[in-house]
Amino acid sequence: MRGPSPRSVSPLASIAGAVGVLVGGTAIAQLLGIARELFVASQVGLSPELDALLIALALPLTLAGALSSGTGTALVPAYATTLEERGPRAARRLVGTVLVWVCLAGVILTIALIAFADAIVAVTGLGLEPVNQRQAAGYLRLMAPAALLGAAQGILVAQSQAEERFASIAASTFAHPLVTLVVTVGLWPAVGLDALAIGYLAGPAVGLLVLLAASLHASTLPIPVLAPRGVGVRALTRHATPLTLSAGILQLNVVADRAIASVIGPGAVSALRYGESLVRTPIGAIAPAWGAAIYPALVRASHDPTDRGGLGRSTGLAIRFALVAFVPLVALVAGLAPLGVEFAYGRGAFDASDAQLTSTVVAGFAPLLLVLMVSPILTSAHNALRRGGVLLVTGAANVVLNLLLNLALGSVLGAAGIALSSSITSSLLVVFLAARLHELGSSGAARALWVTLARSVAAMALPAVAVTVIGWSGVTADLGIPAVVAVVTLGAAALIVYAGTMLLLGSSEVRLLVRAMLGRLAPRSTRG
Repeated sequence: MRGPSPRSVSPLASIAGAVGVLVGGTAIAQLLGIARELFVASQVGLSPELDALLIALALPLTLAGALSSGTGTALVPAYATTLEERGPRAARRLVGTVLVWVCLAGVILTIALIAFADAIVAVTGLGLEPVNQRQAAGYLRLMAPAALLGAAQGILVAQSQAEERFASIAASTFAHPLVTLVVTVGLWPAVGLDALAIGYLAGPAVGLLVLLAASLHASTLPIPVLAPRGVGVRALTRHATPLTLSAGILQLNVVADRAIASVIGPGAVSALRYGESLVRTPIGAIAPAWGAAIYPALVRASHDPTDRGGLGRSTGLAIRFALVAFVPLVALVAGLAPLGVEFAYGRGAFDASDAQLTSTVVAGFAPLLLVLMVSPILTSAHNALRRGGVLLVTGAANVVLNLLLNLALGSVLGAAGIALSSSITSSLLVVFLAARLHELGSSGAARALWVTLARSVAAMALPAVAVTVIGWSGVTADLGIPAVVAVVTLGAAALIVYAGTMLLLGSSEVRLLVRAMLGRLAPRSTRG
């Protein structure tokens, strides 16, 4: 399937439908994911047993991401080029080659995880008690195949993205957490926490099957080939190598975060997981869809000979709207963290001390709401230009800086310090990626980004203070549903004040967003 001509559809306009499809599937997936977290929290709270499972889960997911993330990113432009120059069969052979080599690597790594589970856990879970280290090693052996399954799923997602079959991605994204939730809840009475480990293995397996079925239905099933010629493997390898190294390095952050958290004390790893899940839920339905849909559009913009500044302007415009929409959400999530944690997790085995620790983690992770919207835009722009070296440098710097901040802030602030170090590191490196995208400066879009950021922060300053004072004061702790209604009302009022202030400051982005919302609410006959 070939995308629309770059002259016929503007890059931003062309992604609207794709984002809608992906957001629908991902939103449901996020709800299923948070339902799983709520269930587990009510059963075990912050516990060393859950710490052990999360330590074991980190490395298989890290390896799956390392194998597929960079390679899948490079596959999108390579697939488009091969499809255009050599036809559909050659493109399918290209995907089949990548899939074969990724699966071979996945099999080797799975065997290694099973064979050396005890030694691996001794490093990644160095703060766990001996009994919990033994539990973690057992979980690692059970979940080791997730590295292979997740990597294969990632490659097929990249193929669907290149073909702009976003419904397939949405279906796979939905199936994965659904199966994980059903298996976890269904098997819990019989096997307890082991049900969650089994669910984490079953989820990617079903997601992979959904993508294979969709490819078969679309007649684009990859053709497995070990060493083909004339399908663009060499160009793909040149682009994928630095991206794979960067992705592999970046994936170490999760392992390092959990390893250091295990030293802080029992339950710290669990608190990190619960807090991050709560923060990523609002953004999780949008950011992956946004990144997946915008990438092919920016690839087309980068190859448009009729508009050399199009990539810079499109990238800058997308970032400006992300800043306007998500700066206030960062403030609201940080300010209302205690109420959100209590409302989401405050039942069963999850007690008041668990809620207090998790609330600080949520506040530390809050800036990721903005980072996770801006980062896909910048990485997509760099990848559209095949600047893998920039992303490799960024990945290496990310891991080093995150580790240093983990040690510095974690020793002072505990689990909240580890969350805050992730936010600070990600924010600094987003600025670095923007600075390295020279197209932003040459198109005149860079200055507008700083102006938009300054306006957004200034407009949200006073509402953020009010929300934070009330949210962290504890006055709503025992009021139940009335407290939720009151805080939601307060948050809505803060957003209205923010929007009004932005309009007074001359924000064209807010004006366009308001017009779009009013247009959606108006009857069809009155829409302009």
